[in-house]
Amino acid sequence: MNNLPLKYHQLFELSAKEGEILLYLLGLDVQSAMLLLQNIATNYKIPLEIYFQGEGIEILLAKGENLEQFCNEVQYFFQSKIFITKNLGKDIINILRKSHNKITTAESCTGGLLAYFLTKEGGASEVYDGGVISYANSIKEAWLEVSSSNLENFGAVSEEVVKEMLQGALKLSGADYAIATSGIAGPSGGSTQKPVGTIFIGVMHKNGDCIIERVFLKGDRNGIQKKTCIYGFLLFLKLFYNNY
Repeated sequence: MNNLPLKYHQLFELSAKEGEILLYLLGLDVQSAMLLLQNIATNYKIPLEIYFQGEGIEILLAKGENLEQFCNEVQYFFQSKIFITKNLGKDIINILRKSHNKITTAESCTGGLLAYFLTKEGGASEVYDGGVISYANSIKEAWLEVSSSNLENFGAVSEEVVKEMLQGALKLSGADYAIATSGIAGPSGGSTQKPVGTIFIGVMHKNGDCIIERVFLKGDRNGIQKKTCIYGFLLFLKLFYNNY
């Protein structure tokens, strides 16, 4: 199925408009979620629509006058399978604060955008002490202790390197969780083996639990970077709630 039109202005802010709420699906596809939510949405007269679908990102949009009651019932039945929020970055900060956890970032292709989405929200200083923009391989080696052998054998855009970026970020920051990104955002730099849009995104807990995924994202450079951030935050939620 082709991607639906991407609402870049809202996805960039990771927030919904007044009178709307976003439902980020963690382990459910949009078609299944629409069917499962149909009765609840009908009961509260809440129109549901597919906000975005594709490339591993599944988001529904709900709007109406009874959003609070609707969200409470969805949360009761679906628990952590659906993350309901008006502002993704802000609510990630909230769950980290409530659980007394901190997060750090190690960014290559996103160039600090993950850090921006967190630090633009009030309260970020309680859960985010800092991160690393390791754009060059030399910085990956010097600051995050990524091995030169992995960079040479697998390349910066690889599972092996992202795993070491995660480990390095956790060691450097002392945080509980880390998110790392490395990829080819374009418009140039791609190859037959790793075309533009090839991204490795990883999350790791200090106990060693880890998810690293390779994704193929579409769009222009900024669109790919923004979707990489959303994907990274959703991977964090899956690890946090053990939905993987």
